[in-house]
Amino acid sequence: GDHLQPVSCERLARWGLLEDFFAAGAERRLGSRYLDPDGELVLHAPVDELDIPYPYYLYLDHERITQQLLAAAARNPNFALLKPANAKLLRDGQRFALEVDDGQRRRLRAQLIVAADGRQSGLRRAAGLDAELHRYQNPLLILFAPRTFADPRNEVRAYFGPRAIISVIPRCGDQWKIGWPVASEELPAWRQAGEAELGERLAALVPELAGIRPRLAGIYPVAMVTAPRWHRDNLVLLGDACHAMHPGRSQGMNIAIRAAAQLADRVGADGVLDDEARLAAALDAHEALAAELAPRLADNHARGLEMDRLDPAAVAALREKLAAVAADPARRQAYCLAAAGY
Repeated sequence: GDHLQPVSCERLARWGLLEDFFAAGAERRLGSRYLDPDGELVLHAPVDELDIPYPYYLYLDHERITQQLLAAAARNPNFALLKPANAKLLRDGQRFALEVDDGQRRRLRAQLIVAADGRQSGLRRAAGLDAELHRYQNPLLILFAPRTFADPRNEVRAYFGPRAIISVIPRCGDQWKIGWPVASEELPAWRQAGEAELGERLAALVPELAGIRPRLAGIYPVAMVTAPRWHRDNLVLLGDACHAMHPGRSQGMNIAIRAAAQLADRVGADGVLDDEARLAAALDAHEALAAELAPRLADNHARGLEMDRLDPAAVAALREKLAAVAADPARRQAYCLAAAGY
């Protein structure tokens, strides 16, 4: 979620926000490497070799991404942030309205309500929009650690571990975020370990990380949510509320940004919000993105299931597949473009 694809950088630039993100401390990542545990390269997937407008990933801590987006929204004189607040969906004739309580209870009538309240979306349920839920069996273990070696390209390093891919992801300030799925019965040993033992356990899986001193950042249950319909009347779903994804491929926020950009284009045309029929047509057209994204969501789910099995044979098969990509320049180019969001 804190790494934005090159195609998302295009959208930030279009909104006039790209330089704001860099001013807030964002850094560039130039690609990814798939490696054996000892560091032997299997596949290098650089994006700075692609002929695209912004040949890099941008990464910034979640909190600062939120701050930048809210600061941009606040430039609109009609913007108001109610926080903390609870919102309840109400019927208002043929439309929905909100009852909001931020210490003062009030009813808000809106031409359009965008529900971006996560995979457990209460607004989605209140609007009567169904969603399919798949809970993956094994949670993700996340560690934070100072980097143990310099990488001027700031690339993701994905290691083929014994039963899973172990992703070492750059964070701002010469830090790494390290994550992989862990069987539930193994979690207590990781949860109870101190920094030294965490480092030893991690280095046993990935010898190239010998000497690392990580700390436990969190253990996260993983689920997929797919909503067949994204809107009803004047309410539309966005982000995890309609397409929560397995985070193994870091696509959730990028797809949400894509959907937000398209939604803004659809409903931002002159007069659309003031005309119920035109708004309904715009939301129907926006919902067509769900069908367009379906193959990508299905592929993400298949990869999530593969990761969730903790199967050495699946890890070996993926290694063989990516080695074949590395050996074919055309397939490697296509892989890099897809990873960049194109």
